[in-house]
Amino acid sequence: MVKKDLNALRDFLKKRPMLFCALFSCVISAIGMYAEMALFVICPLILGVIFMLVYKFQKGELVFATMCILAVAVSTFLTTVKIENTRDFDRTNCNGEFIVIEEPVDHGEYYSTTLETVSGDTLNKGEKISVVYYEGKLEFPQRIKAELSVSSLDGYKFKNQYYSEKIFLNGYIKEFVDTGKSDEVLSVVGDVRKYIKSKIFKYYDFREGATMMALVTGDRSYFTDEFYNNVKSAGVAHVMVVSGMHLSVMVALFLFLSNKFFYNRYLKAITIFVVTVVLTAICGFTMSILRAGITYLLLAIALIINRESTPENTLGCAVSVILFSNPFAIFNIAFQLSVLSTFAIIAVALPVAEYVSKNGIIKNKILLSLFSAVLISISALIFTAPVTVYFFGYLSNVSVVTNLLIGTPSSVAMILCVLGFLFPFAESLLFYLSEILVSYMNSVINYFGSLPFATTTLPEYTAFIFLAVIIIVLWILLACKKRKSMLKLKAIREKKSKERSKKVKWR
Repeated sequence: MVKKDLNALRDFLKKRPMLFCALFSCVISAIGMYAEMALFVICPLILGVIFMLVYKFQKGELVFATMCILAVAVSTFLTTVKIENTRDFDRTNCNGEFIVIEEPVDHGEYYSTTLETVSGDTLNKGEKISVVYYEGKLEFPQRIKAELSVSSLDGYKFKNQYYSEKIFLNGYIKEFVDTGKSDEVLSVVGDVRKYIKSKIFKYYDFREGATMMALVTGDRSYFTDEFYNNVKSAGVAHVMVVSGMHLSVMVALFLFLSNKFFYNRYLKAITIFVVTVVLTAICGFTMSILRAGITYLLLAIALIINRESTPENTLGCAVSVILFSNPFAIFNIAFQLSVLSTFAIIAVALPVAEYVSKNGIIKNKILLSLFSAVLISISALIFTAPVTVYFFGYLSNVSVVTNLLIGTPSSVAMILCVLGFLFPFAESLLFYLSEILVSYMNSVINYFGSLPFATTTLPEYTAFIFLAVIIIVLWILLACKKRKSMLKLKAIREKKSKERSKKVKWR
């Protein structure tokens, strides 16, 4: 029985080579973090597998997926070498020219931000440094000349999170001067952000404006501590981080507008590409938006070459691309939550909802929509539970209800806000309507997030229990799919057998 199930799993992954690629790439990235010397063995083994597959004339997709795995392994090795080289700068002073690539955060007694090296006496161009400073004012994307005191992240508790953002050094700014220059591309992005901010806080009250800034740009810096705690307790933190849900709303809006004029697949692909790149840049290339952005860029490419792909393959390809560019992105919490929730929707929620709809189990359209929404929320909750429990130590008890109540209003509020920017002659009305929806969202979040039973504190080991639940759910669905395929094959055989019997009788 187990052997048959394993064969079914093998067949499932064989039809989805990029999903297999993503899974294996994640394993390699984790090995590179904790046992980098093992890469010397893994890389030749993968190369041997590629030659074997080519020799046996396997499908080109499987060979391509294996080559992608090798590319991730090589990238992981090169990244570990880079980390090793940065250890030479531990507890040293560095002078050079840097760009502020993140909006500085005010911590009261000090500020923090991230710098990228333009030129320096010791640091290489493009090197990122997480820094703090105590005096002066920095802004994104200001270019400065500075003297830094830097250290490696060895022994640092949260170094995995820094590595996941390609930051291998931290330190503080001793002194700096403004060069009066700025990066041209980042300046445009900065100007757009400032314009959005000025418009939103002009037409919205501060609390609603803070929420809208999070919805549109992913900037949560205007949240009060109390409200953000309610957001997390209500289980809607993903709504306040621009990700696949937000990008899908924006892409759908602009596709709707473009289709009103004329339609072809090339225009659709260009629209997807432009909207994705612009929104990803405005949101600061965070991991959640990068994952969603790459997925939509792959969709645009598929439209141009007129080729379809399964959602699992598309997701796997997006994950593989990210891990190739940054192998330790696997340790980014936002990336983990984004990938797991997306996989839960495409692998569990949507297939089950489609089965219920096709078989007429729920015939009422309103009830079917409600069932689908609940199923999506529950699936995402279960699949992200291992990460949530392991890192945060709690699980939201009200997330399903809260997501149902604010899911549609948040999308409509975003659409109205963007339309306000696109049609200035109606901005007052559009912003006013979206503010009403955001005010409602804030009320729901504050109410459910402040309930005494909103969250349940769980020990760390329960993360592994949820992981076991996920494996069981996937195994059951795979078994059901296998059973369905067997019944379909049996029906086809019976039909052919009857046709042959009729032919014999006719003779």
